[in-house]
Amino acid sequence: MKTTFLKNGIRLRWLNTAGFEIVMSNGRHILLDPFLSGDIGGLSCWPVEVDSIESCEYLLLSHIHFDHGADVGSIQKNFPGLKLFVGDLSADPLCTTQEIDCSKMYRVRPGEKYQFDDLTIEVFAGRHTEASKGVYRKKTVKQDGSFDAAMWYGSLELQNYLLTLCDGTRILVWAGMTSEDQMYRFAGLNPDIALMHVSPKQSFDEFARLTAAIGPKVIIPHHYDCTEALFQAVPETMNQMNEENRKKFVVDGVFQFPLYLQSLGQACQEKNPGSDLLLLEHHKWYRFGFCVEKEDVN
Repeated sequence: MKTTFLKNGIRLRWLNTAGFEIVMSNGRHILLDPFLSGDIGGLSCWPVEVDSIESCEYLLLSHIHFDHGADVGSIQKNFPGLKLFVGDLSADPLCTTQEIDCSKMYRVRPGEKYQFDDLTIEVFAGRHTEASKGVYRKKTVKQDGSFDAAMWYGSLELQNYLLTLCDGTRILVWAGMTSEDQMYRFAGLNPDIALMHVSPKQSFDEFARLTAAIGPKVIIPHHYDCTEALFQAVPETMNQMNEENRKKFVVDGVFQFPLYLQSLGQACQEKNPGSDLLLLEHHKWYRFGFCVEKEDVN
């Protein structure tokens, strides 16, 4: 008997960076942090054609940096009825940089909960990855000398989301920087899937402790793909990561991402044996849900 999925669960694909497309069991689509062009200062990071997005009813942004929200306007143009979720402070800067219908926008704040017929969205405070000296206005200036509001507010405000889909599937959408308080804020959520931003700048142990507190069945790491491209093109950026990761994973001047991700998965399993870290291929569809398969007892 072949594996048969029951009428539940989701289809999911990783686009690039923090971008995901989710299809619920009712056929409606959710987009997370879409960065379809995949162009990071001339570096190509798994671009996606806008026309490959067949539908979008909900679009959620963790923050408004270009590698998370550069294509919101073009997506809304294709799907004008979509509901757009973005941080309250970041809404105006997003609208000034792109042509967006603000009447379809939800300006969200931590602690809020949005209930729809087929989706519930809970909002949690996050923290963008920072250097030891933080983020300053002088770092958010465009080449022409003008202030880059999208870069500034993208660093200032970051949201995480817990999604409960129409069939009960629970997905944590997590980005940014690990911090000790999050281990208490997210403790016991126990989602089916946790989409987790991974950065070599952060501590293995702290990330593993965070995922153990969250308690997901499946951990799907993301955003490391553009970091890998950046490390290859500009090796000196590897100096931004912590010393422990430099010693373990930089070999002959090259960061060993396969070894890094394997070690990260082992660290997570040591803290929470019930979780699996699953590496997805870009642009490939994956199915998650209850299924049935008759065991062969012979």
